[in-house]
Amino acid sequence: MIEIVTDRLLIIPCSLDIAKSLVFHRKELESRSPIGIPVTWPSIAVKGMLPLYIERLERNEKEYGWGLWLIILYHEKRIVGDLFIQGMPDEHGCVELCYNINELDDEESLTYEAIDAVIEWLTSEKSVKQISMECIDHNKKSIRLFEKLGMICTKKEDVFLSWELKKKA
Repeated sequence: MIEIVTDRLLIIPCSLDIAKSLVFHRKELESRSPIGIPVTWPSIAVKGMLPLYIERLERNEKEYGWGLWLIILYHEKRIVGDLFIQGMPDEHGCVELCYNINELDDEESLTYEAIDAVIEWLTSEKSVKQISMECIDHNKKSIRLFEKLGMICTKKEDVFLSWELKKKA
C-alpha cells in the first residue's frame, strides 16, 4: 500500500473498494469509516471521474496510485480534500495533477503541504519526468502555490495557465 505522511496529513490513493463505495454505498461508507467524510467531498469534478477511475482500476491494477488520492487531516481523522493524477506517465514521462482542498482554515498551508509531498513522491518514481498543473489566470492562490513549488508557467491560452515542474536529471 502506498501512503504519504507529512506533519499533519496522510495522503493515500483511493482503493477500488472505496471508489465503488463512494458511488454505490455512500451512506454505509460514511457510517463504517473510521475517517470522517465531509458531505461536500468529493467535489463534483471528482464525482464525475469516479466511474472512469473505477473502470481503469478494474482493467489494470497497475493504475492504483495514478488516479484519485485522499488527503486526510491525520490528527482529526477526516478527509480535507483530494488530488487527482490523471493517469500513468505518458511516453514522455509527463503526469498531470489536479487538487481540491475543502478545508477553509489553513487552506493554503494544507494545500502546499499536500501538493509538495505528492510531488516529492512523483519525482521519486523513475517513470515521471515532468509534472503539469493548470489554473485560471486570476486564481492568485494557485499561482502563488505553483510558484512556491518551483513550477514554471509555460503557456497561457485564453484565461488558462499551464505550469510545469521538470525532474532534475
